[in-house]
Amino acid sequence: MTPAFRSSYDVISCDVISDLENQFLDFSLNANFNRKAINKKPPSSYLCHLCFQKGHFIKDCPQARPKGEGLTPYQGKKRCFGEYKCPKCKRKWMSGNSWANMGQECIKCHINVFPQKQRPLEKPDGLDVSDQSKVHPQHLCQKCKQLGYYCRRIN
Repeated sequence: MTPAFRSSYDVISCDVISDLENQFLDFSLNANFNRKAINKKPPSSYLCHLCFQKGHFIKDCPQARPKGEGLTPYQGKKRCFGEYKCPKCKRKWMSGNSWANMGQECIKCHINVFPQKQRPLEKPDGLDVSDQSKVHPQHLCQKCKQLGYYCRRIN
C-alpha cells in the first residue's frame, strides 16, 4: 500500500469512529431524557388503570403483578369498563360490566373472550360513559353465569 492510500484510509476510519461516537452520545442523551420522563408524576386528575387510585401511573402501581399472572389487566374487586376483541372472528365490543379474570362470550363465535383493556367506569373527564339503559346480555357474561344472577347487583 502507498502512504497516500493509507492516510486516506485512516481519515475514513476516523470519520466512521467519530460518527459512531456521536450516535452513541445522542443515544445516551435520549436515554437520560426518557428516564426523566419515566419518573414524572401523573396529572392530579389521573387514575391508575389498575387500582383506580390517584398519585401514580399504572407502571408504578403497588398492586402491579408480574406479566402473565391473571387473565385480565385489572385485578381488583370492582366492576370496570372493558374493551374486548374476539380472537376468532375479530369482532370488537365494549362493556361497562367487566370484571377481573372474567370474560364475556362472543355473540358470533360463542367463545369466552377476556378484555384486552380495562379502566375505571367513571373517568373524571367523562369520556367513558356507558349507556345504563342498554340491557346487559347476562347469558354472555361469565360473571353473571358464575353468580347465577345479574352481576351489577353486587357492585
